[in-house]
Amino acid sequence: MLSDSITSALISMSSRLLNSPTAQMEETIIDTLHECRIALKVDRISCLPIEQTKIRDWRFYEAAGEGVPRVKSQLPASLVLEYRRHIQEGVVVSSDESPELLELASHLQDEKPLRHILVPISAMGKPWGLLACANFNDVDSYSEEFINAATVLGNMIASSIERVRHYEQLVKSRKDVVERNKRIIGERERERQNIARDLHDDFSQRLVSLGIELSLASSICDETTRPALMKCANELASITKDVQHLSRHLHPVVIERVGLNAAIQSHAEQIAERSGLYLAIELDENISFHHDVSLHVYRIIQEALSNIVKHANASAVTIKLQQLSNGWIELFIRDDGIGIAQDQTYTQSPSLGLQSMVERGELIGGELVIKRNSPQAGTTVKLLIKKSEA
Repeated sequence: MLSDSITSALISMSSRLLNSPTAQMEETIIDTLHECRIALKVDRISCLPIEQTKIRDWRFYEAAGEGVPRVKSQLPASLVLEYRRHIQEGVVVSSDESPELLELASHLQDEKPLRHILVPISAMGKPWGLLACANFNDVDSYSEEFINAATVLGNMIASSIERVRHYEQLVKSRKDVVERNKRIIGERERERQNIARDLHDDFSQRLVSLGIELSLASSICDETTRPALMKCANELASITKDVQHLSRHLHPVVIERVGLNAAIQSHAEQIAERSGLYLAIELDENISFHHDVSLHVYRIIQEALSNIVKHANASAVTIKLQQLSNGWIELFIRDDGIGIAQDQTYTQSPSLGLQSMVERGELIGGELVIKRNSPQAGTTVKLLIKKSEA
């Protein structure tokens, strides 16, 4: 049975831990450990995890009173192994019944404690480790109520520590995915640049030379063969134009030459002219991005327009790039086609193009959403970017 004071402290600490945002939980855990130390009337309290990979970190989850000796920064391996043995056994060990525990604890700091106890604790129903308490100023024995209170409080702290650990793993996993996508997209861009360079420096020049030779041949041939040669020359000119367009698509140097807005305007107008789409476009001239951000924004627009032409059966498209009053920048692309199957962000879409759009949005710190306006009313692509990330 817990005393009223312990019960009250438990309710207060539990509420604080449950209501604390996970990203701020580390600070809350340390504050709660200090409250636990005061509630249990001990001079120092530490959490010792059972997992070997975390045993070196147990001192981080520690609270000590003013003037109380701190645990040494360097501990002998034999001492760590002995504490680990107690952790693995998972039973209460107190200096009241096992005085040799005081000798063990004396190696943690320069002063031998008067009392020391190790209490098994759990997190989310699974054994987690020990709550280690030490007293340097009194010699009262640890009561059954103390052990019960330490167990309840320790379980609460251990569960919160695990919550932080899972959150950190999730954040790290997400960072790893973003870094992996960054490398993959970077490799794609370099490969595109190499192919574009080959198309421009080699194939385009050879096609132009061939066109000149065809023109020369048509000027000296007889009248019966001239029409066929002229037809070949016209077809070759069309192919040359397509290759040049493909080269610009693979590596849009126009962004570097005239800026993002002009590049978007030019590309959108070319797509509209070729496909017969009605184009409405508004680009805020005061918006500027770093080069990498500009390239990702341009690629997102490229992919969106490509999807509209291939799949939307649309007659019109609207493109807007504007600054919002809340400090964000919005890219807005909307068509009046048949619309996608359902509203979703496409984070798990089987479409590589749509996945690439989402990944590019994440790489520049933005949020990209693709949704259906309404049945048979088209699709909207919206990218929000923090101005500070641009």
